[in-house]
Amino acid sequence: MATRTETCLAGPLALTIHWQGDEVASLSLDWSKGKTRRLATEAGEAVQAALERYVAGEETDWPALPWRLEGLSDFARRVLAELARVPRGQMVSYGWLAAKAGRPKAARAVGRVMARNPFPMLVPCHRVVGADGTLTGFGPGLDMKRYLLEREGALAPKPTQG
Repeated sequence: MATRTETCLAGPLALTIHWQGDEVASLSLDWSKGKTRRLATEAGEAVQAALERYVAGEETDWPALPWRLEGLSDFARRVLAELARVPRGQMVSYGWLAAKAGRPKAARAVGRVMARNPFPMLVPCHRVVGADGTLTGFGPGLDMKRYLLEREGALAPKPTQG
């Protein structure tokens, strides 16, 4: 099965689509510095346009992509499905997400699902925070998580020093 990648860039963000055949196996989120835009499909162009709207602070409808869900447990699929429903500008806790996925005592298991989320941004794991609202665990880093939540209006921008 052929694999290929496309890289979408907008402002400080880079979102790389990892294709396996005709399905999206995963997405990678990173800072755009040093990255090069590389698009080859209509789906990649649609993600690029959505990422540009997101960075511009506009409401963003991410395109429907053909996800490769192979290897995800039923619980992980439920967690990701519930997370996909969390609207822009809203944060939820691991415990809340566990309860929505039908396992209210499985907050740690939700944390493991978040750590392995194959589709960041489109399945917005950056919106999951600690029970007390603290920013916790995010693969691309807490600075990125803060940036995304500020961009969505869920957090007030950090005051600049100086």
